[in-house]
Amino acid sequence: MTMHYSGGTAVPAHRQPASGLGYPDSRTVSVRSVAGWLSEGVRIARANPLLWLVAILGCADFVMLFELAPPLRVLAVLVGPVLAAGLVLMQERASNARPWSIRETIEAVNVHRNALITIGQCGAAVAYAGQLIAFVAFHVSVKASVAPNGVHDLTIVYGAHNGTRNALEPVLNMLAYAVAASLVWFAPAQVVLNDVSPLNAMAASARAVARNWRVALVFGIAIAADVWLATFAPLTLRGLLVTPLVSALIVLSMYGAYRGIFERA
Repeated sequence: MTMHYSGGTAVPAHRQPASGLGYPDSRTVSVRSVAGWLSEGVRIARANPLLWLVAILGCADFVMLFELAPPLRVLAVLVGPVLAAGLVLMQERASNARPWSIRETIEAVNVHRNALITIGQCGAAVAYAGQLIAFVAFHVSVKASVAPNGVHDLTIVYGAHNGTRNALEPVLNMLAYAVAASLVWFAPAQVVLNDVSPLNAMAASARAVARNWRVALVFGIAIAADVWLATFAPLTLRGLLVTPLVSALIVLSMYGAYRGIFERA
């Protein structure tokens, strides 16, 4: 990948999208590619192991904080794309043996802060829209009645339980989060590395995830396992082992996945 840097701030070269597309095209890869992405991430991390260990543990701490304090989850949605952009930019520089600094990375990400925040807001909107639809579908009851005098009465009951249908509520919520995640998964990398607009970056990300749903399923299972363990596993076990491992999987494979799916040989 060819990039031009000036004054410590990244100014990526524009890539030409595939014919007929308004956003960068992606390709389909094998699930076996995940191992290669992790290997590349480990190779990059070995050059500065302390820094990447701090980055992985920091991401794990953010996840735990947002789970323990639900009101902060909105902040997580906004901060997530910014952190992802910084991490993938650092990996890109290290992968190409370019000197870089934390300050330079922050400056480069700051150039795209509005686009990254827009991506976070769109992801949050999709997730919250799914929750709202699930609430209306499974916890709102509407009853219409007609009095003897011909007066129509419409009653809306909130907090109603619609029997066994409520078992489908977690499924609907999961689908909403899956759609939101697909929109933002590769979008930060598209923005900071290729200077793609937020909407085109999210469109490219969603299409890439859909085309590589088997690969996405691997990461989805890892994330779901972490969430599932939250219901009964001790907090120390999750905080010291499970969540850091899931964070390492995502962080170390981030740049390799982007290159493998979007870059052409």
